[in-house]
Amino acid sequence: MLEISLLGPLRVCRDGEDVTPSAPKLRQVLAMLVLSANSMVSVERLCEELWGERPPFKALTTLQTYIYQLRQRLQLVTEHTSLPLAAPPISFSPALVTRVGGYELQLEGRQSVDAYRFERLADQGQGESRSGDTVQAVRTFKEALRIWQGQALVDVAGGRRLSAWSTMLEERRKNVMEKRFSLMLEIGQQEAMLDEVSEAFWLHPTHEAFAGLLMRTLSMLGRRGDALDVFRTLRARLVDELGLEPSAELQEMHQQILVDNVKSTRSAAAVRPTVAATASGVTISQLPANTTDFVGRVSELHEIQSYLSAERGSDPGVRVVDVRGRQGVGKTAFAVRAGHRLRQHYPDGQLFVDLSEVGDGPPDITDVLTGVLSSCGFRRKELPSELGELSRLFRSWTADRRALVIIDDVLTSSQLKPFVPGGPGCAVIAVSRYRVPSLSSGRSIEIPSLSSSEALELHNLIADGWSWDSHAKVVPELVGMCEGLPLAIRTLTAKLASRSGWQAARLASRLHSNTAKLLEILVEGCSLGGRVESSYRHLSQEQRRLLCHMAGRAKTHWHVDDLKNLVPGSEDLETLLDSLVDLYLVDELPMPPTKSSRTLQESAYTIPRLIRQALLRLWSERDPLDRAVEHSCSDDSLLHFGARR
Repeated sequence: MLEISLLGPLRVCRDGEDVTPSAPKLRQVLAMLVLSANSMVSVERLCEELWGERPPFKALTTLQTYIYQLRQRLQLVTEHTSLPLAAPPISFSPALVTRVGGYELQLEGRQSVDAYRFERLADQGQGESRSGDTVQAVRTFKEALRIWQGQALVDVAGGRRLSAWSTMLEERRKNVMEKRFSLMLEIGQQEAMLDEVSEAFWLHPTHEAFAGLLMRTLSMLGRRGDALDVFRTLRARLVDELGLEPSAELQEMHQQILVDNVKSTRSAAAVRPTVAATASGVTISQLPANTTDFVGRVSELHEIQSYLSAERGSDPGVRVVDVRGRQGVGKTAFAVRAGHRLRQHYPDGQLFVDLSEVGDGPPDITDVLTGVLSSCGFRRKELPSELGELSRLFRSWTADRRALVIIDDVLTSSQLKPFVPGGPGCAVIAVSRYRVPSLSSGRSIEIPSLSSSEALELHNLIADGWSWDSHAKVVPELVGMCEGLPLAIRTLTAKLASRSGWQAARLASRLHSNTAKLLEILVEGCSLGGRVESSYRHLSQEQRRLLCHMAGRAKTHWHVDDLKNLVPGSEDLETLLDSLVDLYLVDELPMPPTKSSRTLQESAYTIPRLIRQALLRLWSERDPLDRAVEHSCSDDSLLHFGARR
C-alpha cells in the first residue's frame, strides 16, 4: 500500500515504511507525477520544471536516472499486464510507466494521495450543501480540512508549475473554509467557529471573506467593538499593502454593525464576488475562416455531418468525434469545414480550442479553459483558479445549450476531458495526430492522403489562374512528391508563386537532388518538417532509437526479424513498431497471402519518404537532447544520413 502526502511536508509510505526521497530534484519529479496521477507528464514539462529554460546537456539522461531511482525506492512496477478473464483477481500495484514522450504514475483510484482525498471530500460537501443537508456538509468539510498538515508542498522546491499547483491547492483550501464557516453561521454555530475563523483571518489579514465572516460572527455574539476592530485592521492592511479600500459589501457590513443591524440569515458569500450570471446570454462563434480551396473528403464530411446533425432520439449524450491522421494531411482544415457546415445545428455557440502549444498538465490546461470561459462572457478575475472548478463551471454553462467545441491537437484523453461540455445537445470534434484508442465513446474518422487527381485539383485551386502551360507536364511530377499531403502541396505552390521567374522544371530538379527542401518552406507559419519535429519531440528514447536505425539506412521496408537482428537490445519490437504506426511516423503494410497459404504473411514496415527526410534533417541539426539517441545507433546507420539527404 502506497500513501502519499502533499498537503504539508512531502511524505511517502510504502506498507507503513517511510520511503520519502530526500534529494530535492527527485522530490520535484515525484510531486509532478503525483499531481498528474493516471495521466502522462511529458519529458519537456518535467525538464522545464527541474531546470527552467536552460536544461543541462544531459537533461534527458539525468531525468531517466531520477525515474529509475523513484521506481526502485518506491517499489513501483513498470507496467500492468492484462490477465485472462478467468484469472483470479490480484491486488493493484502502483506503477511508473513510460509513455510516448513522457511518464505516467498509475495509482488505483488516486485515494492514496491526500490531495485527491481532500478534493473528493470537498466535492462531496458541496453536493450535500446544495441538497440542503447543511449539518452533514459542515461535518464533511471539517473532515476534508483535517487532511491538511501544513502548507501544500511546503518542503518541495517548486518551479513554475509546482508553484502554481501549490497556489491552487491553497486557494481551494480557503474556499472550503469559507463555505464551512458560512454554513456554520446558518445553523447558529457562532461560538463553535469563533476560534477557527479568528485564526483564519489573522493568518490571512487581507482576505476579505474571512474578515467578513469574523465581523459577522463577533457581531452576532454581541461583540460589536471587536467586529469594528476587525474592519479597521483589514482596511489598514489593504491600504498599506495593496493601496485598496475594502469592498462595497464589507463597507456596507461595517455600517450595519455601527447601527447594530446585522442579520444572522445573510450568507457570508455576500462579501465575496460571484461569477457573473449575465454570461448566459452570450453567443460565441470562434471557428477559424473556412478555406476556399478545400478538396476531397466527401465521404468523411458526410459521415461527421450525419452523426453530429442527427436527431438525438434515445441517445441524448454529448457526441464526440475523434479526427485523426498523419502530419500535414489537413485534419484541422477538415474539422473547421465540418464546424461551419454544422453551425445551424449548434446555434448557442461554436468554440475553437487550440492545444498545439499546451502540455497535459493542469496549469496550462487551466489557462486555456479560463480563456474559453472568458470568451463565454465570464469575468476573468472572478473565475476560480482550480481546473476542476473551471471544468464544472463550463459544464454548467453548456448544460442547457447546443454548442459545438472543436479541440485541435489533442495529445491525451486527459487534455480533452476538461473541455467536454455538459449539455446533451452539445458536440465535440477532437483533432489528433495520434492513432490512439478512441478518445471518446463516439466516432473516429481517419483522414487519408489526397488521391493524385485531388492533389492536382488542390494545386490548381491554389494557383488560381497562374499560367502553367509551359511546364504542365512537370506539375504532376511535382505534386506527386507531396504524397497527397495538403500542407506539402500548399508549400510547393507557395514556393512557385513567390518567385515569378521560376519554372516548375527548375523546382523539380532541385527537389530531386534534395527533397528535404520541401520540408523547410513555411506556409502561414507552418512547415511539414516542423509538424514532424513536433511529433518526434514526444517520442521515448526507445522509439527514437528504432527510427534512427530504420531511417538511417538505404533499406526502405522492414520486417520484425530484420529489426531484431539490427536492434538486439529492444525486448518488444512489435509493440514499439505499433506505437510508431499509431503516431503516423511508420506505415504498416500487410502482405497478401501466398498461393500456398490463405493466411496473411508477416507485415512489412516503412517510413514515408517525406517523414524520413524530415527525420534525417532533424538529426543532421544535432539537437543536444538527441545526441544520446544518435550515439546509441550503430555507426553504419549514421553514415547514411548525409547520403539520404
